[in-house]
Amino acid sequence: MSLSKQVAVETSCDFCESAVQVTWFCRDCVNNMCEHCKRTHTKIPLCRNHVLLPISEEQSAPKARATVFFDCSDHAQACQFQCRTCNRQICVLCLTSTHKSHDFLALNDYAKLTREHLYLTLNSKSKEAHAITDTLNTLATHKETYDDWVNQKLKEVDEVFDHLAKDLEILRTDIHDKVEQKRNNDIIAMDQQHQRGYDFRERLQYQVKQLGSELDHCNDHELTDLKFKIETECTNLRENLTVELPKLPIVRMMHNPEEFKDILIKVLTKIVKTDLFTLTTATSFDVDRETPHFREDLHLDLTVKLPGCKYIWSIAARDDGKMWIGTEDKKLRLVDNFGNTVKCLQVSHCAAHLTVLTSGDVLCSNGYGIDRTSTIHKVSLNFDVSTFSRLSQTVEVGPLASTIHGNVLVGIRNSIGRGEVLHLSPNGKTINKVAQVTKEIERLTTNDEDHVFIKDASCIWIMSIKGEFLNQIELRGELKGVRGLVCDRFGNLVCFRPGDSNNIRVFSSRGSLLKQFRFSLKSCNERELDIGDIDANDFIWLREEESIHILKYLV
Repeated sequence: MSLSKQVAVETSCDFCESAVQVTWFCRDCVNNMCEHCKRTHTKIPLCRNHVLLPISEEQSAPKARATVFFDCSDHAQACQFQCRTCNRQICVLCLTSTHKSHDFLALNDYAKLTREHLYLTLNSKSKEAHAITDTLNTLATHKETYDDWVNQKLKEVDEVFDHLAKDLEILRTDIHDKVEQKRNNDIIAMDQQHQRGYDFRERLQYQVKQLGSELDHCNDHELTDLKFKIETECTNLRENLTVELPKLPIVRMMHNPEEFKDILIKVLTKIVKTDLFTLTTATSFDVDRETPHFREDLHLDLTVKLPGCKYIWSIAARDDGKMWIGTEDKKLRLVDNFGNTVKCLQVSHCAAHLTVLTSGDVLCSNGYGIDRTSTIHKVSLNFDVSTFSRLSQTVEVGPLASTIHGNVLVGIRNSIGRGEVLHLSPNGKTINKVAQVTKEIERLTTNDEDHVFIKDASCIWIMSIKGEFLNQIELRGELKGVRGLVCDRFGNLVCFRPGDSNNIRVFSSRGSLLKQFRFSLKSCNERELDIGDIDANDFIWLREEESIHILKYLV
C-alpha cells in the first residue's frame, strides 16, 4: 500500500472519488458524498446514526479537511476503518464485502483508543520507573544509614573492649602487686623464723658441749649437783620453734576453654549489654542457641521508674538490646538495659502498640478507642516520624507485630466490632488477611517460623502467616486471665498471667507447655502488671504503670 493525501472538497465524493455531483455531507465523518455512497453509508451499522445533511444546507461546514490515509490494496479507496479481526486497515468496499461480518472500528476511533491504551501503558511504566527511583533513593539512604549505624556500633564495641583491656591491665597489675607483697611478707617471716631457729640451735649446741665436758670431768660426789644443773639448764633451753609455713598464694588460672566460656560470655554480655555471639564468626566459644535452658526460679534483675511518666502503654525490643517504650504523655522513649533514657521523642499520637522492623524502624499505633484512627506511624533510625500506612477509615488499628522478612502484622477492629489480622508489606501495602475472629484482638506476636499467635478474650489462635489454622490454646482453668504474650528468640510463646501469684508460662510454637514460673513482686500494682517484651539478652520486661521490672528467665 502507498500513502496518499485525500482532500475533501464539495465537487468530489470523498468515498468513490468520482467527479459526480456531491449532494450529502456527513457531519460525524466530516466527509462529502454522492447519492450512491450515501445509500452505502447508511447501510453500515457503525454509520447508521450519523447525521447526514444536504450539501446546500451545510453552510457552516468546513470546505476542506486534510487527512492522511493508506490506500486500500484491493480497491481504489482510502482506508477509513480498522478491521480488528484481521488487524488491518480497510476501506468502505472491504467493509461491505470480504470484511462484512468482522469486528471493525472507524480509523479515528481506533486510533483514539489505541493512543489512550498506549498512553496508559507508558504512564504505568513511567510510574514504575518513579517507584523504582523512590526505592533506589530509599535503598541508598538506608544503605548510608545502615553503614553509619554499623560503624557506630563497631566503634562502641571497640571502645568497650579498649576499656575492658585497660581494666584487665589494672586488674593484672593489682594481682601482681598483691601476690608480690604477700610473697615479700611471707619471705621476711620465714627468714625471721629461720634466724630464730638458727640462733637457738647454736646456743643449744654450745650448752650441750659445755655440760657434756663438765659431765666428763665430774666425780661421783659432784654428780648429784651436776645432775641438778643439767636438768635446770635443759629446762631453760626450751623455746617454741613451731614453724608457721605461709600458705601458697592461690591464683587459679583456668586453661580449659570449657571451664570459663560461660563465665566469659556472661561477663562480656553484661558489659556490652548485647548478644555478641549472634554473629557468625570463627570462634571456639560455641553457644547452644537452639535449646533454651530455663532457670528454676525467676530472678528480678532490675526495677526502673521512668521520670515524668504516669503510665506505660507498650514496650518493643530492638536487636541491640535497647527498648522502645510508649507512654501516656505521647512520648517515645529509647531505654538501655540499665534503664537510662537514651532518646525521647514527642509525638502527636499515643503509642499504645509498638513493633520494631528488621530495618530498625519502629511502628506505632494508637490502639482501639484512642483517637479512633486507622493510621500507623513510623520512626526511622534517624528518629524521623512519618506515616507508614493509612487503612480504611471504618477500622481501628490495634496490636502490631513484625516478621523476620520485614513485613508487618496488624490487628484491627472492623466496623461491626470483629477482629482481623492483616499482613502488610514493608511499604504498607496489604498482602493478605491472616485471620478473622469474632472478638476483639488483644495481643499479637510472631516467631521466626512465620507462626502468628493471636490472642482474644478466650483463646490464643496459632496461624500461619498465609492464613492456615495450626492450633489453638483455650484460656481456661489456670490459663484464664492470661494478659500478655510475646515470642522469644527460640520461637517459643511466653505468656503472662497476673494475680496473687503471678505466673509466666512458656509454650512451644505448637502449643505444648515447656515451663511455668510463679513469682511475686513487692509493692507492685498487680492489676496493671503486664509483659512488654523480651530483649536480646533474654530478659523479660514487665510494665507496671510508670515502672519496669526486668527479670531473667534463662540460664
